Amino acid sequence: MKSSFINKVRDTIHSHVMVTAGDRILAGLSGGPDSVALVRVLLAMTDELGFSLGTAHLNHNLRGEEALRDEAFVREFAHIHGLELTVENRDIKAFARKKKLSLEEAGRIARYDFFSRTAKAGGYSRITTGHNWDDHVELVLMNLMRGSGPRGLRGIAPVRENRFIRPLIQMPKAEILAFLDAENQPFVQDSSNSDPRFLRNRVRHRLIPFLEQEFNPDIRTGLDRLSKILTQEEDYMESQAQKAFESVLIQGTPLRVDMACQALAGLHPALAGRVLRIGLLRVKQDLRRITHTHIQDILDLVRHPGNTDKSLDLPGQIRVYKKQDWLCVQKERLPLRQLGRREKACRRESRENKVRKT
Repeated sequence: MKSSFINKVRDTIHSHVMVTAGDRILAGLSGGPDSVALVRVLLAMTDELGFSLGTAHLNHNLRGEEALRDEAFVREFAHIHGLELTVENRDIKAFARKKKLSLEEAGRIARYDFFSRTAKAGGYSRITTGHNWDDHVELVLMNLMRGSGPRGLRGIAPVRENRFIRPLIQMPKAEILAFLDAENQPFVQDSSNSDPRFLRNRVRHRLIPFLEQEFNPDIRTGLDRLSKILTQEEDYMESQAQKAFESVLIQGTPLRVDMACQALAGLHPALAGRVLRIGLLRVKQDLRRITHTHIQDILDLVRHPGNTDKSLDLPGQIRVYKKQDWLCVQKERLPLRQLGRREKACRRESRENKVRKT
């Protein structure tokens, strides 16, 4: 069992070029079965693949004594295996309230921020997490229910930004648990993973079993196949979109991108939307909270001649202007509400000045 499991993970690492000799890899270690199995497998490969391994644990302070138990387990596990460990405590509830996020989203953002800071401080070239095949399939289904486009239906990428790697992404949960059982390797269980308040748990424990029983016993494989097909097509479309973006680009800076309206309007709608996302990404640095509706509103602005000198406000202090025959995507230095109040005051002052002159 051990050699078979390790061989499968090794194949995943090689097929996606996740590791190169000399890498320092930082593993997120929660103490749960996925992260523990991940570290155990990577430890078995350090000499063979020529990398070094460290670990990081973020205490979310959401589960009281259980969270302290997890931290204690992780510390003992790292000590037993001679692993460098960085631990940080974060008040995720307060962070979620401040940023107006769900606990799930706040936790995800905090974890990746912690991993990135720890990797930079420790000189780690790669960051690895224990996402598995079931996690991937569940995300595809969740995104399908949300009405996501092809990008969302790709699920969890094996490699992201050539930095974040998921060696267990092709391993079903059942095989991970069997591996740990064969190794007599203990782990901790996060009680929140069975809390029905979280969408992922309802999908995992209710929806997928229902679909397997009532519609398709192999629904997980079908969702995985869908993601693979869309990944290939998305990669191709993105390459075409990049070429199209270069063809409509007039000029660009870190805070502003100008594009030719006529050329943009002449693109196929599927390609035009992707081109706009590339422009927004360059200026905003991410596409968080940018929706399909935002993209359609920008395309309407571009295509209608009467929309000259109009603008749209987007999340992240992004304003989109249309000026004659070009479109400007700009990151404003002031919050848009504050900017709007200032512009309104300027217009009012201008009208008052005209009245005085007359």
